Amino acid sequence: MNVTDQLVNDGILDQEQAVCINNFEREKPMSVHWELKIILYLGILLFMSGLGILVYINIDTIGHTAIIAAISIACALCFYYGFKHRKPYSNQEVKYDSPLFDYVILLGCLLFGVLIGYMQYQYNVFGLHYGIATLFPAALYLSMAYIFDHKGILSLGITGFAAWAGISVTPMHLLEYNDFSSIDIIWTSIGVGTILAGFSKYADMKEIKKHFGFTYNNFAANILFIALIAGLFDEGYMAIAYFLMIAGLVFYYFRYAVAEKSFLFLLLSVIYGYIALTYVFFSLLINIGNELSFMLGLFYIIASCAAIVLFFIYYKRILGIKK
Repeated sequence: MNVTDQLVNDGILDQEQAVCINNFEREKPMSVHWELKIILYLGILLFMSGLGILVYINIDTIGHTAIIAAISIACALCFYYGFKHRKPYSNQEVKYDSPLFDYVILLGCLLFGVLIGYMQYQYNVFGLHYGIATLFPAALYLSMAYIFDHKGILSLGITGFAAWAGISVTPMHLLEYNDFSSIDIIWTSIGVGTILAGFSKYADMKEIKKHFGFTYNNFAANILFIALIAGLFDEGYMAIAYFLMIAGLVFYYFRYAVAEKSFLFLLLSVIYGYIALTYVFFSLLINIGNELSFMLGLFYIIASCAAIVLFFIYYKRILGIKK
């Protein structure tokens, strides 16, 4: 017995209404929006993978010049299509009727990144200035993201900007020793995250592409929290300062989550804040090292588990979301 039959038996619907509802449910068109988007994304990924395999297998036969020319032509065609069909710039969100448009532009930007990387690897066009090889495509991606109102390309641009900032600190030291826990990287990451969060706040105040705010803050929150927690784990004299900065960041993104009614940023604030608080709490207990500290540790675990359960029960109330 389906739902409409049950409603008929309960006297809520009559038979004619039930027939109309059943016919509508049976004949209504089915949306394949997300299926098409997934297929397009997979198509781009497979194309880029196939391009890489083709170049790798036939590098000696095709020749470097031919490969660069082919990638350049494909990239130019994608950008030509984009500029031909793009809509005028607006500080508000711009939506395109054709779902193909976003993916053509994304493919063009990915091809451009491949082209720059290939030329740097093969001909070393930027020399030892690895930061320029990263910053150049990142600047293009950020420009294209605003020109075509594309969140995917914006993510590429932010990733490239963050990579440039990291590489610019001590590139050879990182490549040779893989010293990703250095204080330089931590503070560079804090700087990058602060710039992203600050620019997002500024753009939001000026109402410039406010829908990009989620992408900026998603990167900023993760970069800042991870960098600050890495600094906290370093157990240096700055541990207290790192903990206070984490507390301030938790407060900032907690307010942001409530304002935007975003469960993601609420969850990030809770998880990263919990990690920092737990680390500091148990570090203090280890330094005390008596039976009382052991009991406090057990109590903390029980209390924090109960708090997590309550969080998932009442998170909608915290965000002000009506059921």
